[in-house]
Amino acid sequence: MRVLLDANILFSASARGSPTSVVLAAILRHGVAVITTHVCEEARRNLAAQRASYLGECARLCALMELTTAFYTGTLPSVPDEDKPVLAGAIGARCTHLWTSDRRHFGSWYGRTVHGVRMVSSVQMANELIKLGWRP
Repeated sequence: MRVLLDANILFSASARGSPTSVVLAAILRHGVAVITTHVCEEARRNLAAQRASYLGECARLCALMELTTAFYTGTLPSVPDEDKPVLAGAIGARCTHLWTSDRRHFGSWYGRTVHGVRMVSSVQMANELIKLGWRP
């Protein structure tokens, strides 16, 4: 399992003990968590503005993940321009999943696979891990 995290997931996981951080810990034990520079910078920027005390945990988490510079340049489905780098990074890094809580932009894609990447919400990500034997 190779999972690219969207910035909103990294933001939420930066709160130690949060449900998102628990699911991320499971991914780190049972697969590979992947981020892009774009994702890291967006999460850091949002944390600095809203939860500066979480920046240290964000940096710690980023160090545990694979940083990809891969970028798919082919045709992408109709997602907003600001979200295309996230999806292109997931496809380019050959991820199995794109984990995002951005229901507004990705909600209609939840549970669907595009170029080998399944787009999932937090609940769907947890359910995928449970199917693999993870117990929270």
